[in-house]
Amino acid sequence: MAENSERLEPEQIAEICEKIFSLPVEKVTAPGGKSRVSFRVHFPGKSIIATQRIYPGRMRMEVEVLKRLSELGAPVPKYLGGTEQLFFQEDVGSKRLTSTMRQESAIGQLALAENTFESLLRIHTAAAKADLAAVVPALGENESWVRGLINSSLTVADRYGTDHPQLDMDALTARLTVPATRFIKWDSRPGNGSIGADGQVYWFDWEHCGRRQGMEDFAWLAGDEFWPLGPEVVVPILEYLLPAADKAAELAYLTDFITFHMVQRLQLIHLRFMAAGWVNVADAMKYDKVGVDPQLAKNLCARGAAWADRSTLTRPMTAFFQDCAAAVDGLGRSES
Repeated sequence: MAENSERLEPEQIAEICEKIFSLPVEKVTAPGGKSRVSFRVHFPGKSIIATQRIYPGRMRMEVEVLKRLSELGAPVPKYLGGTEQLFFQEDVGSKRLTSTMRQESAIGQLALAENTFESLLRIHTAAAKADLAAVVPALGENESWVRGLINSSLTVADRYGTDHPQLDMDALTARLTVPATRFIKWDSRPGNGSIGADGQVYWFDWEHCGRRQGMEDFAWLAGDEFWPLGPEVVVPILEYLLPAADKAAELAYLTDFITFHMVQRLQLIHLRFMAAGWVNVADAMKYDKVGVDPQLAKNLCARGAAWADRSTLTRPMTAFFQDCAAAVDGLGRSES
């Protein structure tokens, strides 16, 4: 896969934007930090987002996805044009879903959660109308990928110094090996959502989208360390929002998949902790970094145990998450 040879600096982006939009650029800022590839370009009275990607093919796919979804009124940034090196999109605001959920009351979190899940379902509906499944790659469709996902629980157990969960590998592999037929965002972490001026949840960063079973988007959202709500809240919301004919099967699949997705988040937290220690949570939310924080990790474990306990196949993971939570405490003390 060919890469773009040149990464544009903010000054170069400003020059390109002035030529294309015929407006003076006041400043260019980096909402995700200078290491990221999206910049906020400030014109008098308004701003847009300029994004460049390493891989041109992936950028073209992202542009096509934004075009088709926004044309159907889905909650995504509108595509505003581009060049071979970068593309421009609507600025849907700097109020990230991560920090907003953290600041809300319990009632406010519930309302925002309903809004958030509904926004993803609207995207799925629009994607089906736009036939986006035909233009994106399949994700995790082979058995070896699924076995790797499940076996990550053994790797993470070793990292945290806990016992291996006793899993029915064959049954779980069969359960999670699914046809890749529906369009999904895939990277639908709360950090990739923002609250627009109209109060709607908008989703950005579409470079990793693809197709799979469909419920993975809700796993990425509700299985993130920054997401505060467990299955006791999430499941009733989805029971209300999902089509009646599909909801039982969809929620059963979500339970099994989200359990192992949360293992991936635990692994990321441990890897980043070992590299640089605990981080400041406010900075992690501001710059959309992994939530390498002991309390976030323990909250993730508590929610992981609750999800795992909902399914016979994943129930052995309940003790795994509980043991990992205890190990987080020990890890924090040993490094302090």
